[in-house]
Amino acid sequence: MSTMRPALDQDVPQIVDVVQAAYRGEGGWTTEAHLVDGHRTDAAEVRGMLADPAVTLLVAVEDDRVRGCCYTRREPPAADDGIVRAELGLFAVDPAAQGGGLGGRLLEAQAQSLAADGVDVLMIQVLQSRPELHRWYERHGFTRTGRAVPFAGDAAMLKVAGLGMDIMERPLAAAEQADRTSA
Repeated sequence: MSTMRPALDQDVPQIVDVVQAAYRGEGGWTTEAHLVDGHRTDAAEVRGMLADPAVTLLVAVEDDRVRGCCYTRREPPAADDGIVRAELGLFAVDPAAQGGGLGGRLLEAQAQSLAADGVDVLMIQVLQSRPELHRWYERHGFTRTGRAVPFAGDAAMLKVAGLGMDIMERPLAAAEQADRTSA
C-alpha cells in the first residue's frame, strides 16, 4: 500500500524519473512520447515547486520509492466571482504501477486536502489528442469547460503542430460537504 505525503527535497531525483517515465517513456498508458519530444521536467523545476508557498507537491511512496506525484498551484480568489481555484499538474504514476488505482488515490488525497483548505475548483490542462486521458479525468469528476490554451511547454517539442491543452475543472466544495455529511 502506498503512503501519500508532501514531497521532500530528497524526493526530487525520483520525482523527475517518475515524471519522465510516465510522460515521455514507453510502456505506460499516459505517455505523450508520440506527441511531444524532450524532457517533461527537471530537478530545478521540481525544486522551484517545493519552494513556492502556493504549490502543494504530493508523492505516493511504496517501499521507500516514489511511485507517483502531483502538484497543485493555488490561485488567489478570482476578482469577478471570488472562486478559489488550484491547478493540478505534474500528475504522474510510474508506468510499472499504473492500472492499480494509485493515480486515483493520489488525485483524491490532493482534492480532499485542497477542499479542506478552502479551494473551490480544481483545474487541469489536458493535452489534446488524448481522449483516454479526458475520459479518465471525467470519471474522476472533471468536466470539459470548452476552453483551450496553447501547449504549455516549448512548441518546438510538439510532434503535432498546433496541439493545445483542453481545460477541465472539478468542483471541490460539494465533495467536501458530502464527506462532512456522511461522517
